[in-house]
Amino acid sequence: MVNLLVRAGAGDEHELLLLINRQQWSRVQIADRVAHALTLAEKLLPRGDYFSAKLYADALQDRYEVFQTELRLSSLTKLAPRPSHPQDQGVRNAEGERSFSAVQDIQSHVAQAPPVRERLGFRTNEFIVYPAYGVGQIFAIEQQEIAGARLELFVINFVKANMTLRVPVEKIANVGMRKLSSSDTIQRAYATLSARPYLAEGSWTRLAKEYEAKINSGDIIALAEVVRDLYRPAVNPGQSVSEKQLYSTALDRLAGEVSVVQHITGEDALRDIETLVIAGASQRRT
Repeated sequence: MVNLLVRAGAGDEHELLLLINRQQWSRVQIADRVAHALTLAEKLLPRGDYFSAKLYADALQDRYEVFQTELRLSSLTKLAPRPSHPQDQGVRNAEGERSFSAVQDIQSHVAQAPPVRERLGFRTNEFIVYPAYGVGQIFAIEQQEIAGARLELFVINFVKANMTLRVPVEKIANVGMRKLSSSDTIQRAYATLSARPYLAEGSWTRLAKEYEAKINSGDIIALAEVVRDLYRPAVNPGQSVSEKQLYSTALDRLAGEVSVVQHITGEDALRDIETLVIAGASQRRT
């Protein structure tokens, strides 16, 4: 598990996800096994490998948290047999019980419900920022009814990650989903990028945790600070793997939001950001 987690942190998550699916672990079991693997990784592996694995593990836990509801709905398909003919749905079986499909019952409620366009100030087709993954787009707001209780889900698509999440509406505050930054806030982020880098002192273990917390906060100014402070020239053999990964993650999240707000391509956003960072980094040498 440790080796698979390290490989996933380096970008190859296929075998780890294959193991999780094969074992059919619950979210709690996944969290327990990942936590145990991280404990071992911290003791046995180089710091760079450990922090790469930890960054991936945090994203993995968040991914399975938002999938939890969808997995519960999927499990309902096994609760009752599907009738062989539609007209059989109203026919009682030998035990005097009505033969209904749980999934069809849910789908009928969904079909009858009027489409929802807005919840908690978020609208369908709107671009948003989801701290664990960056910029996504709300495709729909789904309604499900289970045991008399209605459940609403934001369906969010992340094009770059080729992934769609279904997030319960009541979880939005917990995961920190927010609207895109204003143009004024983008300018504040630009000013942060072009400022003199902050040369933090202390152990890399502590600093890496602080950078990671900034990245996962979803705060665009905090992202700009990470990009500014971790920028290094292209040729820099002294930069650790974990440092490079933290910088790359922060840069990717920041550029994704800048490109959408400023209506420019991702490549143009990266170029603008790095131009500002290089100008700020030159102040370190003067």
